[in-house]
Amino acid sequence: MTNSRGRQSDISEGAAPVLDERANLIGRLLSFIAQRRLEPGDRLPSERELAERFAVGRGAVREALAVLETLRMVGRRPNSGIYLRPVEKQGSIEAIVLQAELGIPLTEAEVREVVELRRILEMQAMRLAAERRDEDDIAQLDAILADGDRAIAAGENLADNDAAFHLAMVEATGNHVFLRVVNAFYLMSRNRRRHYFADGTRAPHSQAQHRAMRDAVEAGDSDRAEAAMGGHLRGVESYWIELLERRARRE
Repeated sequence: MTNSRGRQSDISEGAAPVLDERANLIGRLLSFIAQRRLEPGDRLPSERELAERFAVGRGAVREALAVLETLRMVGRRPNSGIYLRPVEKQGSIEAIVLQAELGIPLTEAEVREVVELRRILEMQAMRLAAERRDEDDIAQLDAILADGDRAIAAGENLADNDAAFHLAMVEATGNHVFLRVVNAFYLMSRNRRRHYFADGTRAPHSQAQHRAMRDAVEAGDSDRAEAAMGGHLRGVESYWIELLERRARRE
């Protein structure tokens, strides 16, 4: 179903890439790179050598490398070979999403940076949503909140509903490039969000904060909307920072 802006009623549906044989091979390639401690500028083995190592056809290796090249994780040099690129500077955000989909955890630095960038983006999104929202946006937020109430009553994990609400807020800005960028963050954090909502104790509080954000946006109050999002994110961020610190102490 679409609304007046041609939007899909479920903006997150079907967004995650399917983990097929090619994705499995990509995961093995990335693990191989990590185990070999290859650095940006290092040359990868040839397609033939990789095909022999992973017991697959050269065509499969070529396709997997093409994906990594598209994500700016590797680059081909004519008559030389395939080399690792400096992903931190040149890699696409989809590269981080891919690693998350393959179960490759983000580093501590990456988690902190993602948390910081999410705050920057979503705080601005709230201001824009309050200025630009229309009746369809509010109806979509209400539908998501109603579904969240049902999920909480049924004891279900609120992670997917949480993502749908936040993405609907960004969609209310009317900026679809903005939406695509923020959607990447929710794809890469899917597993972490499911863990966050796993025991069910955080869902009611999160739902109440979502409703306060919805009300501020409907009222067109940019300052109140931004403040509501800020308070919401502080609780989530403190949880993840505490987990990182706990992991650091164990190591």
